[in-house]
Amino acid sequence: MNILVTVGTTAFDELVKAIDSIETEHEFILQISKKAKYKPKNHCYFAFSDEIDKYYSEADVVMTHSGAGSVYKLLELKKKIIIVPNLFRVDQHQSDLSDFMKKRRYAMVCDDIGHIRDMIDSIDDFVFNEYKYEPFFKANEILGTLGLEDS
Repeated sequence: MNILVTVGTTAFDELVKAIDSIETEHEFILQISKKAKYKPKNHCYFAFSDEIDKYYSEADVVMTHSGAGSVYKLLELKKKIIIVPNLFRVDQHQSDLSDFMKKRRYAMVCDDIGHIRDMIDSIDDFVFNEYKYEPFFKANEILGTLGLEDS
């Protein structure tokens, strides 16, 4: 299984270290952030790529931080997702999004990095609910409420 691990623009060295320590037959590619202090020793990695969509399409599974842009993009691509909220950040917005995804079974959520291997090993048994994208067309309604109707 090909697994892409992506942390976005904020370093998430704890996740990268955990993945780097796993001995497995799975192939990992890690996107580690330009701000990362830890560089993987056992897996291929990159800090940034303009071709992230290529990596997404080649991955069987994408493990990601709980950034809204990353998560919703992966849902639209119908990828199997393991979300690992970065709880080392000052704010805790990542846990709110990951709780939402877990409750609806759109993704697996790993709240404890120590259990990351178990999550990977059980992904084939997890039943993902399909996410259905619903376009948001409320701009005119919002403008009207503000007295700024779109002309």
